[in-house]
Amino acid sequence: MDREEILRKSKKEMCKEEYKQVRNLGQELGTVVFACLAGFLIILDFSMGKSSNEVQGLFWAFFASVAYSKYHTYKRKTTLVALVSSVIAAIFFLSMHIMSLYNISL
Repeated sequence: MDREEILRKSKKEMCKEEYKQVRNLGQELGTVVFACLAGFLIILDFSMGKSSNEVQGLFWAFFASVAYSKYHTYKRKTTLVALVSSVIAAIFFLSMHIMSLYNISL
């Protein structure tokens, strides 16, 4: 390998790492923005006396996807508990929303 080829490969690897860092930063920022917006909408709905089942369902489904990726990577029991709990909450809130659309009450 000559010097130019080594520099080219090194630059290509740096670009890949930079892309991963930017993508991870964007995902972290998106998670924070989504959580803040969902919290705001839940509080707003609560203050207006309305249900926020659809927002909470989306929030818990999103949280479940984050917990799944963490559990898949680290295999921690606490992450598994968070994953199962958030899936249950997502199913509950989304089914409550669907039931309210069809005027079905418990």
